[in-house]
Amino acid sequence: MKSHKKMISQVGQGMVEYVIVLSFFVMALTVGGGDRILDMLGVLNDNHQGYAYSASLSTLPENDNIGVLSAELTRLDNRLTEITGISPDQLISDAFPKIPSVKDIVKEAAREALPF
Repeated sequence: MKSHKKMISQVGQGMVEYVIVLSFFVMALTVGGGDRILDMLGVLNDNHQGYAYSASLSTLPENDNIGVLSAELTRLDNRLTEITGISPDQLISDAFPKIPSVKDIVKEAAREALPF
């Protein structure tokens, strides 16, 4: 009988705790400076976009034998060279040209500015 009374007195206790925690959460979001709700929605949006992008990526081929994978990559490189007439290394260097360093830019500017 005693356990039944104890159980009756605890009915609704979880709901009270839930309401208290929820009210503190809402107060934390709405009180204070800044647009915290908009910031939180922006973070949720960024996380969702990152997840959607990562889910859209192709998976890497599963191959435990590195020799077979290396041979396949070499075959693909050779096929690409046959089709385009340009090696993959040349394609990469054309797509991503060397960006000059600050030192190179200063040297070139000094060479153009100074007559000697």
